[in-house]
Amino acid sequence: MSALIELDQVSVSFHQGKREIVAVDNVTLTVEKGDIYGIIGYSGAGKSTLVRTINLLQKPTSGSIRVDGTTVYDAVKSSSALTGKKLRDFRQNIGMIFQHFNLLSEKTVFNNVLFALNHSPLKEKEREEKVRELLTLVELDTLADKYPAQLSGGQKQRVAIARALANDPEILLSDEGTSALDPKTTNQILDLLKSLHERLGITIVLITHEMQVVKEIANKIAVMQDGRVIESGDLLEIFGNPKEELTKQFIATTSATQRFVENIANTDMLSQLTADEELIIMNFDGRNSSVPIISVISKNYDVVASIYFGNVELLQQIAFGSLIIVLKGPAAARAEAKDYLHSQKVDFQVLDEIEEVEIGGDAE
Repeated sequence: MSALIELDQVSVSFHQGKREIVAVDNVTLTVEKGDIYGIIGYSGAGKSTLVRTINLLQKPTSGSIRVDGTTVYDAVKSSSALTGKKLRDFRQNIGMIFQHFNLLSEKTVFNNVLFALNHSPLKEKEREEKVRELLTLVELDTLADKYPAQLSGGQKQRVAIARALANDPEILLSDEGTSALDPKTTNQILDLLKSLHERLGITIVLITHEMQVVKEIANKIAVMQDGRVIESGDLLEIFGNPKEELTKQFIATTSATQRFVENIANTDMLSQLTADEELIIMNFDGRNSSVPIISVISKNYDVVASIYFGNVELLQQIAFGSLIIVLKGPAAARAEAKDYLHSQKVDFQVLDEIEEVEIGGDAE
């Protein structure tokens, strides 16, 4: 894949009286054609400001932006390479959806989408046909004559997506596009975005504060904190081996295993273990693990491995997950079994102090 969006040392600052507020701080980021790139951070992290620099709704204070090989902004020159019609044409190639849909309440579903074609070279009949195709694409063809007030949140977002796709953009920006939706509707919208990505080949940049959203759809991820990107890369690498504490916290919010471990902390389970027992969490990565680990250690070592909890899920069709087991046997045998886990590059921790547990990361 080739670079489609290149942000080079981009910063954005604002002034409130004599005070300077840095919203984006020296961010360098590359989004390749065909990516679904998730940018995650808590409120105030700067992620929405950052994504708005891509279509120049927000001009950087410093740094430069290239889109599809063309420099569209260079702060050193203090100017955009695009103005007037060129800027409008550039923005038409970048669709955008928002948390609160931004629909025109006085217009029907059909006319909300048609509105996005105001500057299109298409003739009137071609525009109307285009709108009908888009509404079919987002499964709203039967609601064309409804008004926004008559729609559910998910239906409103589908209208917004159809509108964002009206000019056949190469890039779709989603600024907290699922944050106002319930979990079931969120999954339906994410499924729609995945389908559009596959059918249209569109590149998606997704802004969110929910790791579950990134986990469901993205192939790349950047984690923002205080205006900076603190960690970025391939989704599988980040989930398999997070480096930053904030990244680990985000990942933990999506982990059923983490919740189980936290529940253990409210019980006396650890104190009830006998002298020849250890409670262990094993982190599973389908890219590296093909050996039936539990069967092997139970068969080849003088130990019994009892599974207390397991959670495995697919990320980009690769199995990731964790097992919590009680390893029972003589100390020497348990040590040999753990040496075997190390030899198989299985990440694991002995759960003797719950507060120190990390889901994912390197073996201890």
